[in-house]
Amino acid sequence: MIYRTAEPSDIPQIIDMRIAYMKETHPDLSQQAFDEISAKSRGYFQEHLNRDCVVYFAECENGEIAACVFFLLINKPASPLFITGKTGTLMNVFTKKEYRKQGIAKKLVSRCIEDGKKWELSYIELRSTNDGFPLYKSLDFIEDKSIYMSMKLKLVE
Repeated sequence: MIYRTAEPSDIPQIIDMRIAYMKETHPDLSQQAFDEISAKSRGYFQEHLNRDCVVYFAECENGEIAACVFFLLINKPASPLFITGKTGTLMNVFTKKEYRKQGIAKKLVSRCIEDGKKWELSYIELRSTNDGFPLYKSLDFIEDKSIYMSMKLKLVE
């Protein structure tokens, strides 16, 4: 297995892995929704890849992508919660079914953690599925308990 960061030429594979992840986590979405997400994703990755979004791949010797992790890098004014002003968000930690339970995702997330330390991030956050929870606990992620309540305002349906 080759562990590497994605390049602009990998954008079609990045989108394919993102859609594969979403088809597992959101099976109720229509094909039209997946097509729209795919189309919008191309522009996003063209603009953000290897700037404030790093995608890590586990690639088989035959070139097939077995797993991926998206790492969003966020810069904001420093505060007591993020003293360096820099944080990271992991998204789409995804391994294809035939490659699961082999430690691949753990290696990818561990690489994100090491890079996060080099980049002096105050913390790395993520939202975990039930399946992923044991992996993150094994890497010392903790449940986020805060005096703040998470809220959002949906602007688009």
